Amino acid sequence: MSGPIGLVTGSEPFAGLPTNPAELVLPFIDGLVIEGVTIRTRATPVSRDRLPTLLPALIDEVRPVFVLALGLALGAPVVRIEKIGVNACHFAIPDNEGVRPLGGVPIDADGPPARFATWDAEAVAAAIVEEGIPARTSFHAGTHLCNVTLYTYLGALEGRGMTSPCGFLHLPYLPEQIVWMMRQRGGAPETAPGSPLDLPSMALETQVRAVKAALGAMARQALARPPLAASPPLVPEEHP
Repeated sequence: MSGPIGLVTGSEPFAGLPTNPAELVLPFIDGLVIEGVTIRTRATPVSRDRLPTLLPALIDEVRPVFVLALGLALGAPVVRIEKIGVNACHFAIPDNEGVRPLGGVPIDADGPPARFATWDAEAVAAAIVEEGIPARTSFHAGTHLCNVTLYTYLGALEGRGMTSPCGFLHLPYLPEQIVWMMRQRGGAPETAPGSPLDLPSMALETQVRAVKAALGAMARQALARPPLAASPPLVPEEHP
């Protein structure tokens, strides 16, 4: 595929839920050309062990001019635009392989305590609000797989000398997810919240519009930066 590519990844369902809006929005944006950038999407596993290898491999495969990662924030009332990934894992809910690090276990033992997202978060939030959709910046991507994703992407881009804007967008529950949980009341405590269920939600079509607005802002940011080198050096990564 010729021309600049923007990479968008979304997490698969987790916490016992049958769906995840982060994955469901992907078919609506895959292949779109936004501000001259072609969007390429990939669903990603909710796996502490697999993401540190998978995400850098996606960077090498796509060589994106920007990277947008999507995830579900349980109970979030608005779209959240994350600004920082921290080098710590504390999973209130196990990942889909049963892994549950606690107490701030490092994502990368040799990495910095935190990495700052390289997008203009305020501009992304403003673009979403301009669409009539509530959104705000957030200074903390949590300590679950969403945070692992942001931290890992930022490290992979930096290690390859790439200046691509990169950030994480947290999406709210879908209305149908709330309904599903109402029908599943009394589930296991390690699954998504079962009570109370008067939780905020946002329709999928609205979430798709929010993501498209974010992509427009990111494409403009990416194209305003100096072009990438034709063949930037690849740095082999070591993983525990």
